[in-house]
Amino acid sequence: MKQFSILMLTALLVAGYFTASAKDDKKKGISEMGAFQGGLIYSLPRTGIRILVEVSQEKFYHGPYYEYASKYLGIKNVATSDGELWKINDLKMETFGAPDPTEVHKANGAIASMLSLSDEGVLLGINCAVKSEATKIYTTDFTPSVELPHDIWSEMSMHSFLVGKDSTRRSGDKVKTFEEKVAEAGQDVLKLRKRKALILASKYDKLPPDGQAYQVMVVELNKIIAEYESLFIGKTYKAIHKYVFEIVPEAKASKALVAFRFSPASGVLPESNVSGKPIMLELDPNQDLVHNSEQKATPAAGEPTASGLFYRVPGSVVARLLSGSDVLAQSRFSMAQFGTVSPFPDGMINGEYSIEFHPVTGAIKRVGN
Repeated sequence: MKQFSILMLTALLVAGYFTASAKDDKKKGISEMGAFQGGLIYSLPRTGIRILVEVSQEKFYHGPYYEYASKYLGIKNVATSDGELWKINDLKMETFGAPDPTEVHKANGAIASMLSLSDEGVLLGINCAVKSEATKIYTTDFTPSVELPHDIWSEMSMHSFLVGKDSTRRSGDKVKTFEEKVAEAGQDVLKLRKRKALILASKYDKLPPDGQAYQVMVVELNKIIAEYESLFIGKTYKAIHKYVFEIVPEAKASKALVAFRFSPASGVLPESNVSGKPIMLELDPNQDLVHNSEQKATPAAGEPTASGLFYRVPGSVVARLLSGSDVLAQSRFSMAQFGTVSPFPDGMINGEYSIEFHPVTGAIKRVGN
């Protein structure tokens, strides 16, 4: 009898434990949560604009035989000096989020334990787990240059510089004049062009048996011809460079901001380098949308909500990149700081709803149970 009583008592204790555990697993309402001392500091996001720039760089070196290009090759109007030219190939704009130092708030009471924040302290969600995306870090190098060979004009002629003997035996030999070397180079170009034409016309008795070897022969001939022609017309070296600029504009600041500076002779330059022409970022907000949002939203001054929770109603902005009066790129964005800030309804933060926010604009992204 005693053993039976002990078994019954043990069974009752176990059943009570599992019943209590099941109750604890249920989601608690805001009123069931324990008292939360103090509050939690969070910020709302503001929207920045990231500008992605791609430019091409060309460095040109005039040929050492440029004065004779017309005489020996019939090529006119060749360059007589070195030069460098930069050109903007592509411009793109995208948005990113950053904490707004003018919109820092304090969540009060038990609701503070229900907030999800980013690594930078920006409000991402209420009563739901929101993963913060890793912040991208960009580095821009302002001193790029085309990679050049050690010796630009390594081959001036396929012939000896001496008359009558090999160039390794210099004693007693006569050195060819500059124009004699130019004439030889010109004749070599014409001979190579003719040889290429005969190969393409299949005029030789012995040609490579397969198409691949035939193609290799033509490619190599093109390289040799181009190398010797460059002695007359010059050489160009090209490179592509990419830059990233990030701007976080203020809603009450000037509509036009200097994004970066550009010079056709020097390329992309920092904003502080006044030798380049400024590329301006012009922002044109939708004033009607801002005005209507302000009429609907309760003023945030004085923390009119008991919880201390606020969210963004972003504005719509047309962003343009301008070079003088020329529009280089244009996009439409939702931007947090060009909208309004509204208090969160206390009835929606009783613990029964999960709310997620856009990390870039601060707008409500999703409301669920």
